[in-house]
Amino acid sequence: MKRGFRIIPLLLLIMVMIISGCSNGDSGAASDGQVNLNMTIWGSEDEKKIYEERLAIVKGKYPEINVKLNVVAGDYDQKVQTMIAGGTAPDIMMIAENYQAYASKNQIIPLDDLITANNVNMTERYSDDISKLMKYEGKQYGMPDRAGAMVLFYNKDLFDQAGVEYPTKDWTQQDLLDAAQKLTIKENGKTVQWGYYPSSWWPQWMQLIYQNGGSLFDENGKPTFNTEPVRNALQFMNDLTFKYGVSPTPTEIADMGNIGADPLFAQGKIAMETTGFWNIGSLAQVEGINWDISPVWGVTNAFFNGFTITNDSKHKEEAFKVIEALTTIEAQMPMIDAGQDAPATKAGLESDAFLNAEYGGKKINMAAFSDSEIYAEPLNPQWNEMMKLINDKLGVYFNDKATLDDTVTQIQSGLDRLYQ
Repeated sequence: MKRGFRIIPLLLLIMVMIISGCSNGDSGAASDGQVNLNMTIWGSEDEKKIYEERLAIVKGKYPEINVKLNVVAGDYDQKVQTMIAGGTAPDIMMIAENYQAYASKNQIIPLDDLITANNVNMTERYSDDISKLMKYEGKQYGMPDRAGAMVLFYNKDLFDQAGVEYPTKDWTQQDLLDAAQKLTIKENGKTVQWGYYPSSWWPQWMQLIYQNGGSLFDENGKPTFNTEPVRNALQFMNDLTFKYGVSPTPTEIADMGNIGADPLFAQGKIAMETTGFWNIGSLAQVEGINWDISPVWGVTNAFFNGFTITNDSKHKEEAFKVIEALTTIEAQMPMIDAGQDAPATKAGLESDAFLNAEYGGKKINMAAFSDSEIYAEPLNPQWNEMMKLINDKLGVYFNDKATLDDTVTQIQSGLDRLYQ
């Protein structure tokens, strides 16, 4: 009997060891000391190749960490949420403006302790405005990877023909208007060239609000849409079209085939537009247009994404090593060399490879990105609901079908209900 009792504990010990081994395998830890991580991104096949090049650089630094890259096609957020709900969350996620929605649900973790433990100097790595892009409730939830500020594209030949000096960072909204008026041309009572076209896209009117010293929320998180800075920004936007005639009306846009500002600029029909890095690659393919870029007058916003770590990851420390390494200049160089996007890091934005890159066989003022001053967008977990509410009303106003008073009053009331 005593002998039998000794066998049972031994069998139990073996079973525990087997179960533990299976558990470790499921969590991504291999028996040879290797750690396996999963990472989700969105993008094209070309972008996937660049990320694989960058991960190969990280692998050289951390040979014990293996990262499986998963490009999620279609509705990225919906599919990632399905993965999280199904217990198959990735370790590392690329997230953009809606990272706060994930943070508010505790689906991604704050990185502050890991940043401190790994002696990462955020002040050296990022400018103050870019480092704040992925903060929520005072905590850092992501390592920004890309952060291309909105910049002003301008047609140098049209400026020269009109005798207008090229734009600078020191411009004001009034300088923009003055130049746009001189760059607008009419023939036989019909406008054939417009000075500037912002469209009704939210980054355009929102940057005007912040340039006016306003915001969408006060320091207590209360909506401030019905305020003078907001009113003045919206009035200026509408006046560009319906008072000064320097921007095409919705009817004129429809007559031209409902195309956006980027193709209108490429066709030489507008002399200026504010847009993002992506337009550089497009214009590099266009012959016969002499263009350059300048920082936007005052503050502007940036289109960004960064790397986050999910709360479900069983290897958070290793995941942080990966995303920290991805945001070093060495691992950002493939992105810079490919002209894929504007890097978020100081080293990337100030690198010779970025500043001296040629597009369409010529150099342009790439320093416009690092010279730009970026405001912290009013990102919050209700961002999508907020933007739908605002855009529904502004769409009517920017068609000159509603008064400014009615528009801001209705939006303010809706925001008050949303954020009560």
